[in-house]
Amino acid sequence: MKKRILPWLQAALCIFLLSGCVATSGITTTHAITASGPQPGRYTTYSWYQEQPQQDPDFIKDFDKGLDEHIRKAIEEELQKKGLRKTSGNPDVLVAYDVSVSVPKEKDIAANFADGFGYSYAHMAGYRYNYQSAGIPGYRAVDLFKQGTFIIDLVDPASSQLLWRGWTEGAISNFNAGYKKIHRQVEAILAKEFR
Repeated sequence: MKKRILPWLQAALCIFLLSGCVATSGITTTHAITASGPQPGRYTTYSWYQEQPQQDPDFIKDFDKGLDEHIRKAIEEELQKKGLRKTSGNPDVLVAYDVSVSVPKEKDIAANFADGFGYSYAHMAGYRYNYQSAGIPGYRAVDLFKQGTFIIDLVDPASSQLLWRGWTEGAISNFNAGYKKIHRQVEAILAKEFR
């Protein structure tokens, strides 16, 4: 009897131990947080927080101009569907995006980053966001998100206060992601704000 049970126990133990080696399912979840206090009325116009990078990308091997273009195009299309119009002056809201990336050890030095910033796609691209986040409950800096997290922020242009943040963790695992994938992620994130 012992001889019959022992192989089954060994097999069960192997299955149990190997189950810890299985990769995650890749399921992504979209979240959003909104600033407390008074919110501006319905947005009708928007502009980019920063239209172009302040400098050339620092980490050329990871930066993909195509990804930046896909993200911007998808956000602009979705905002237009939601009734917002892009303007060059006096917008109701400013829009910014970011993608959390892994930190190379040689770059993970606090002195490399301004307060509230970490190593992220926008940092690589030369975008430097200086808006405030005090009114956002549960706010996390970009470098504290899981690698591949795609973030969209809406910022009050008058106060530079973060009004809303939507994100999907693990949404962009490949910086060469195509437009369709990016558009699906943008659509899911913005659906949390514009219902």
